[in-house]
Amino acid sequence: MMTTRLLASRTALGLFRRTLVLAIVIAFCTWWSITYTNGALGLSYLWIGSGVLCGVLLISPRAERPAYLLGGFAAHIAVNILLNGLGPISVVFSLADTLDAWLVAAIVTSRFRDATDLTHIKSSVVVGAWAALLACAVSGLMASVASMVYAPTLAPFMVIFGTWVISHALGLGIFATLTIAICVEGRGLIGRRARRLELVVTLALLAAACWLIFSQSRFAVTFLLFPALMLCAFRHRFSGFASAVGLVAMISTMQTAAGHGPFMMGTGVSEVQRVLMLHAFITNATLLTFFIASVLIERKLLMRQLAKSEHEYRLLADNSSDLVSHIGAGNVRRYISPSVVEILGWTRDEFSQPRFDLVHAGDIDAVLQAFDEVTRTGEATIVQCRMQHKRGHDVWMELNVRTMPGKREGELPGIVFAGRDVTQRREAMLALEHLARHDVLTGLGNRLNFNERIQLAVARSQRHHSAMALLYLDIDHFKGINDTHGHAVGDAVLCEFASRLQRSIRATDFAARLGGDEFVVLLEDIDAQDGQDGQEASQVIAEKLMTKLHDPIVVGEQLLRVTTSIGIAHGVAIHKDPEQLLRVADAALYEAKVAGRNTWRVQKLS
Repeated sequence: MMTTRLLASRTALGLFRRTLVLAIVIAFCTWWSITYTNGALGLSYLWIGSGVLCGVLLISPRAERPAYLLGGFAAHIAVNILLNGLGPISVVFSLADTLDAWLVAAIVTSRFRDATDLTHIKSSVVVGAWAALLACAVSGLMASVASMVYAPTLAPFMVIFGTWVISHALGLGIFATLTIAICVEGRGLIGRRARRLELVVTLALLAAACWLIFSQSRFAVTFLLFPALMLCAFRHRFSGFASAVGLVAMISTMQTAAGHGPFMMGTGVSEVQRVLMLHAFITNATLLTFFIASVLIERKLLMRQLAKSEHEYRLLADNSSDLVSHIGAGNVRRYISPSVVEILGWTRDEFSQPRFDLVHAGDIDAVLQAFDEVTRTGEATIVQCRMQHKRGHDVWMELNVRTMPGKREGELPGIVFAGRDVTQRREAMLALEHLARHDVLTGLGNRLNFNERIQLAVARSQRHHSAMALLYLDIDHFKGINDTHGHAVGDAVLCEFASRLQRSIRATDFAARLGGDEFVVLLEDIDAQDGQDGQEASQVIAEKLMTKLHDPIVVGEQLLRVTTSIGIAHGVAIHKDPEQLLRVADAALYEAKVAGRNTWRVQKLS
């Protein structure tokens, strides 16, 4: 509890100190405006106090604003009473001075939460300008009515109203901006350390030039200040704009109010006309310098965002597990992520030059075609290729390829690709594909694989009128092996049978296990080979397999003698489909079993 009270008291004390400092600053600005910028009509040409109060309100938390408003009102009324005496008009003028600052701050903060956010500088200034005109019109109406009631001899109603609105609007626009810059940037207002002396010297020269120009009566000379103002904005951005415009506004107003300067052009010019010319000059100088500063600020913010984006992109790319590379014009690699070492074993220097020699010869055309397509169409694409690891083996890479615009106008677009190692994924896919088409136990093709192959074989036989053969095999008395020795022994027999079957056929032939102890062998292009006709060739394979099965199969400590029966369908499959071909071979197998097993029989395709 004590800690909470202590913090609360410290917070209140801090707010009181800030309010006191603000009141002192506003009091000085109000005194200066009344003392040094009042013309012959007794009206101030530039009101600074409201601008300072508005700037503080714009950047302060909502809870602190009542205290600052009270401090600002106290400062205004204290100076008004000191210089103009105690009376109703001093109270009304002080209320009006405080009211326009509060109205502008309320309108701007309702539209923009953060008045210091330079990313919305143009829109916030537009809203602030309209808010200032509205607020100053309201406060000017109050002041003009009070003048007509309590000081009717001061000046005509419209003169008081117009002068009040313009002087307060300029004060709000210029000095609210300057106050925000001082509160937010502090020492940073005078620029970076390397340019602080330059800014101070520039402002000193600008002040001297402005003082000299407004010490003489030639109007055309005033335009010499514009290049100096633009130089301040160009060299020092926002700090140069706010400081230079505020300095010129104060000096020009003070000199004109003292009866000096280009706007004191003879007796034919009225006081109101001089005031309007002065305000037009300050407004033009402010707008011109602001547009230059705003463009430079936007450019600076864009450069910051670009640098931030590039930093974040490089941070992501440098720490990504993918291989990221940017290939510019002329196939020059402008960026290579460090992951190249982990993925391919090459260092970034070794990979910095075009290394299409690292792409597998069978994939180089696909990669070049993908790069050409991306460059031509601008649309991203994905290509898979094998790239050589530094140790010599191939790594399957999946490259996501897209274009990147050139940094300069007219520069050809580059290519960015993000590649990831998909070797394990491809191996897994190949393994799944292998499992889908091969028997898990024996490694031979399965029924799905056999159906695909026999359909192609029948189609080729019909198209080329070439002979083919289908051997249908099963193991004699295999059920007895399972029943007597168990399924484990039966599986071992099937594996050994499949191995001997695979060794008995040609490399171009195809063997498959259809299920259980049923096997098939597909022979193509067997019209005449080595002096044998096609039927003899299929019989030779059958005899070879039977010979290999003469040797007993060793399973653990057991020796098993296994035989097989074979049915052969042979001929040109002109009028046959795969199912019919299989039925012919099955019929031949049945004949071999009837003949006593351990033999083969042939049926020709008719």
